[in-house]
Formats: sequence, structure tokens, C-alpha cells
Amino acid sequence: MSNIIRPTFGQPRKPARADDDRVEVTTERVYGEAGDHRVCLVRDDDAPEGDVYKVVVGRLAGQEVSTVAILPATPEGEIDAEVVALAILRTLSLIDEDDEDPDSA
Repeated sequence: MSNIIRPTFGQPRKPARADDDRVEVTTERVYGEAGDHRVCLVRDDDAPEGDVYKVVVGRLAGQEVSTVAILPATPEGEIDAEVVALAILRTLSLIDEDDEDPDSA
């Protein structure tokens, strides 16, 4: 997963999970839906980076999500996560609009 926004926060990483990176998480916030995707914020206390917020994107019809950004679980990290999530949500909505009107370009 080298395409994830992943700062090191000045700390060494914990060992990676051996279970194919699939974990159960609780959604802290749902930012919205665009097209057939949902953008959410989750908190992961057991991440290799330590206690972090993760911005995740998943299909509406599915239960699996992909992490698109990892930020420290601090008040500043939460604000940054919100900015990232809203930018991704807007991008997905623009893509959805383009899919609905292919002659607009």
C-alpha cells in the first residue's frame, strides 16, 4: 500500500499485521457518499504507526474499505483528516458528475 498518505510522526513503526491487513474498525464519522462510494473516518489504536485516524473509502454495497490517509490521533490530525476526507468526497462527486454527463468536457 505505497499509495497511502502515511507520515511517520517521528516514531518507529510497529510490526505489520500478518492477517492481510484486514481488521475490524468502528466508524467515527461518515463524511458522505458520492457515486457508489462512502468516505469515512476511523480510529485505529493498534496501527503500526500507533494511535491514528484513518480516512477510508469503500463501496456502498460492500463491507470492505481502503485506507487513503493515515494521520496522528491528535486534534490537529483530526482536522487534517477532515480536510482530506472532504477533498476525496468532492473528487468522487466530480467523477460521478462526469460519468453522468460525458459530453460536458
